[in-house]
Amino acid sequence: MPHLVDRRIAELLCSRICHELVAGIAAINNGVELISDIDRSMADEVMELISGSAQQSSIRVQYYRMAYGYAGNDALGGLGAVKELVDGLFATEDRYSVTMPEPSAVGELPMGCGKLLLNMVVQGMDCLPRGGNLAVWINQESRTRVVVEATGDDARLTDRSLEALAPDVTTEAISALHVHAYYTAALADSLGRGLEIETDSGRVTLGVTL
Repeated sequence: MPHLVDRRIAELLCSRICHELVAGIAAINNGVELISDIDRSMADEVMELISGSAQQSSIRVQYYRMAYGYAGNDALGGLGAVKELVDGLFATEDRYSVTMPEPSAVGELPMGCGKLLLNMVVQGMDCLPRGGNLAVWINQESRTRVVVEATGDDARLTDRSLEALAPDVTTEAISALHVHAYYTAALADSLGRGLEIETDSGRVTLGVTL
């Protein structure tokens, strides 16, 4: 049974986006409140905090607009646009590092592949509770194959994430914490290929052949 995106999943995705943005927006709000109460000599430091938080929130909005929104279906035909979004997201996450192919070495991506890759990257991050490295590979010898490998201490897919990725899961069993795994699998299903998962000590590999 394919993963379906119904109203419940849409609502849970909205909850996920709000969770991703709330910390940065709260920091901006706190900074604005501080300005009226602090010594003038500290204003520059507070403004730097506000600016950094605003930039972080903007990066996340742009990333999830493409990862979850309609625009990501056909606006990511080349790896360059995908890499720019991924690099921006990782610039705000000091616990993670990422390696990706050079865009010039990769041909045009199939429709929907860029959006799926954005979601696979986030799913890889979710597999690294203590941080770590994500490596992205793209092979276009015959069909396009995309692989995201997450390595780090205690790298794993939780039981609930594995349940969300399973083809027989019902939407009622999905929570906001695991909706991203479900949605990533739904995207792979929509492209006609299931998401392939391999787990090992300190490593989780996600792959799909389009």
